[in-house]
Amino acid sequence: LGFAPPASHRRTPSGVPLLADVQAAAAARECPPARTAARAGPAASGSALSWSGVAYDVGRKRILEPNSHRLCPGLSCLIGPSGAGKSSLLGILAGRKSRGRLRGTVALGGVRASSAERRLQVGYVTQDDVLPGTSTVAEHLHFHARVRLPWLPQEQRAAVVASTLTALSLTRKASSLIGDAHMRGLSGGERRRVSVAVELIAIHGSPRGVLLMDEPLSGLDS
Repeated sequence: LGFAPPASHRRTPSGVPLLADVQAAAAARECPPARTAARAGPAASGSALSWSGVAYDVGRKRILEPNSHRLCPGLSCLIGPSGAGKSSLLGILAGRKSRGRLRGTVALGGVRASSAERRLQVGYVTQDDVLPGTSTVAEHLHFHARVRLPWLPQEQRAAVVASTLTALSLTRKASSLIGDAHMRGLSGGERRRVSVAVELIAIHGSPRGVLLMDEPLSGLDS
């Protein structure tokens, strides 16, 4: 799914198309019928994530015009120029925006979800990797598993961490320090995968789990 702003769309004072106006590029897409999606399980039936009338203002500045859309289960991409409001929309959908005035509703799996509910069921990988340089990869993931999956027994949490390390090809780096500006550690791509791993663990087992990633490939080598 790609959002591409037609030249006729309205623009911000700086000349950048408003994200609210680019939704029409994908409005015609419909999610698979229930009989097709049913093979993928209950979470796949209907739209995985949808929003209606979502608008965002900070003070007197309009950041997002009211817009509505739905995303089907699978991989979708939000594409637009700098300043179009992509990060703002992702933050709203993930339930992370508290500043400013928000309007509209967001649903997960066809069920309306509050910001607090979305914070529990939507994994959100931000543009910048915020990771503790003095922890190893395994230590950091086990910490998040204990904090964000407290209802699971320790053995199951360990299994979730192990499977996530394998899925993201981080098993060989499990005992490596993450590192930071003052300490040699992981490469940029490895740090990015650790950030993704953290959020995959957070939504493990959620029937309506969704993973949002803001510029996941920026700054990485081909």
